Amino acid sequence: MIGIVKTSMFNTAKKIFTFDSSESLSKKTAKGSLWLLIFRISDQIFRLVKTIILARLLVPSDFGLFGVTLLAVSLVDTFSQSGFLQALVHKKDDIRPYLDTSFIVQLFRGAAIALMLFIFAPFIASFFGAKEVTAILRVISIGIFIQSLNNIAVIYFSKELEFQKYFVFQISGTLADLFVSVLFAVIFRNVWALVFGFLAGTTLRCVVSYMVYFYVPRFRFDFEKAKELFGYGKWVFGSNIVGFFVTQIDSFFVAKLSGVTSLGFYQMAYKIPSILGLEILAGATFPAYSKIQDDTQRLRDAYLKIIKLFSFILMPVAGGIFVVAADFVKLVLGAEWLPAVWPMRLLTLATLAWTIAVVSDYMFLAIGKPNIQVRWTSVKLLIMLALLYPFISMYGFLGAAIVVFIGSLLATFGFVFEALRIIKCNLIKFSSNIIFSFLDALVMSILVYLLRRCLPDGIVSFLLVIFSGIIIYFILTYATDKLFKNKMFPLLKESMGLLIK
Repeated sequence: MIGIVKTSMFNTAKKIFTFDSSESLSKKTAKGSLWLLIFRISDQIFRLVKTIILARLLVPSDFGLFGVTLLAVSLVDTFSQSGFLQALVHKKDDIRPYLDTSFIVQLFRGAAIALMLFIFAPFIASFFGAKEVTAILRVISIGIFIQSLNNIAVIYFSKELEFQKYFVFQISGTLADLFVSVLFAVIFRNVWALVFGFLAGTTLRCVVSYMVYFYVPRFRFDFEKAKELFGYGKWVFGSNIVGFFVTQIDSFFVAKLSGVTSLGFYQMAYKIPSILGLEILAGATFPAYSKIQDDTQRLRDAYLKIIKLFSFILMPVAGGIFVVAADFVKLVLGAEWLPAVWPMRLLTLATLAWTIAVVSDYMFLAIGKPNIQVRWTSVKLLIMLALLYPFISMYGFLGAAIVVFIGSLLATFGFVFEALRIIKCNLIKFSSNIIFSFLDALVMSILVYLLRRCLPDGIVSFLLVIFSGIIIYFILTYATDKLFKNKMFPLLKESMGLLIK
């Protein structure tokens, strides 16, 4: 009997985690999404462990110095984006003839970025008033060049929805980063732990990229193919430039106006809400959307289901983080990080809104309208540019969090409006897919807050509150399914059914 049960469990697992070329698009997307969810959860757990350990071993200024370094890297990286990878996923035809050209562009781009960072490191350090950044940037430039050597054929993981290989490729680097950064933090207790962790993760990920997909690029450049890819990629390039300023301009203002120590607090406040950033999971929908881009009804059905699933996952997590943020910082990170609590709460709400926007954005990319992303991301950028200086001047890095929340919320309304217009869906139908998750999460958060006030401080009470919140949310979801026919659990059952059939 035990042997039969074990065989059944093995066969179920095999069905879930094995891809079959004859499977339907829905099943492939579901399995791909599951692998991305597993990666996201694993990646966030390892990053959270790293953050907790390093928060105890390093000081806020160390995180600030590394944050300034990443700002400079992101700036140069963004302004050299080609958009070729997104163009390859978007193409319906065989992309193999385009790989060599794309690899050459990737390689020369990486070399140029590394050289620029090495040369301009002293000027960047001087601009932010942090001379230590010069040496850090020059070492980081080595990692940037190593990234450019990554196997270009890993694009097939996204195009063919083979995200189990993507999991191995990405998680290897995360683990290397974790172990090396912790080791160096224990030994040196300074910012170099973060630097060498980055190098270790980048190097191992490059090696693994050739192990999980064997492809040897040739130095053969086709100008016509490059021109064709750039035709689509130019909009992605524009979107990435706007996206860089949207995601980094707040950190830039904090570093410049308040200093690297404030940047350390601010970026720590971002780390916990980042678990809501399921952009990578939403990315599993990109190739699926691409395959049904000409069928409005299928696009509408897919979009609404994805929005409903994301709302079910994201809203209670956001509510939970908002309620337990202070306890988490005090008990886990350490009392010296308490100034990050309210920025963390506001950034949680901002990340929740922006992740909903990203779900819409992948549909725009898939149907060949990346200009919509540029338009509404630009709106968010303009709001931030107008408000960051006065708000940071008045409230410090808390002001930056307030501005990010306002910009994210307003731009998300624009993204959703454009999506509903394209799929020909009214606001009432859209709202019906998220309202119950919102109300359930709101009630759960209130009950968890009241429960927390009745319990003493301590790690046991903290864990009890989290466990109670999970139970309360599932009970509320079950109740709304029964009373208002929300059909959340049937949708979850349908999604799981796609995995095991």
